Amino acid sequence: MSLLGEALSALRGRRRQNMAAIAAPAEPLDADQALVRAIIDGSQAAFAHLVETHQRTCAHVIGRMVGDRDQVADLLQETFLAVFRQLHRFRFESSLRTWVSRVAYTTALQHLRRRRLEAQWMVAVEVPEELGIGDEGPGPAELSESLQAGRQLGAALERLSAPQRLIVGLHYLEDFDLAEIEQVTGLARGTIKSHLYRARQILKQELTRHATAGELL
Repeated sequence: MSLLGEALSALRGRRRQNMAAIAAPAEPLDADQALVRAIIDGSQAAFAHLVETHQRTCAHVIGRMVGDRDQVADLLQETFLAVFRQLHRFRFESSLRTWVSRVAYTTALQHLRRRRLEAQWMVAVEVPEELGIGDEGPGPAELSESLQAGRQLGAALERLSAPQRLIVGLHYLEDFDLAEIEQVTGLARGTIKSHLYRARQILKQELTRHATAGELL
């Protein structure tokens, strides 16, 4: 039986008892609510749409955390199986995108725990909160444009720590705001700002170095 078939079979058994918990609100369902309802009703097409919509972001989260491309596909499968099994508990207290990304983060963290690498990740991710941090370095618009265009940033991004690459990618590539990153990672807002600030400083240094090297050629 396929992953999707297994998940659908598991969920159908408890669908009736959970339908009352997601009774239709007084207002019309928005797109995410309609999608969740369709999946819980047994729509394979709806679940496939959810996977297609969110797999890039989840792959980014997992890839930045585990650092092993060979593991990403397996962990993506684990992530979406967990999403399916837990979907009946989702109460729309955040966006569906944020919740799915949090499941990916938790799946990757569990993988690190199994590999006894969780402590290493937690040490890297917990930096001191820095008050009064400015936005020195490339501005958000400039950095976002550069990241999307991929100009001279491959080597620069490799200079960042894994948590910095994760947060920079979520913020500038996936367009998560600080509150959403906080929900995905569980990190304090000040810690997230510190990672962004330090990442911008490193990227500024690398971009300047590349520009200078280009002028000398």
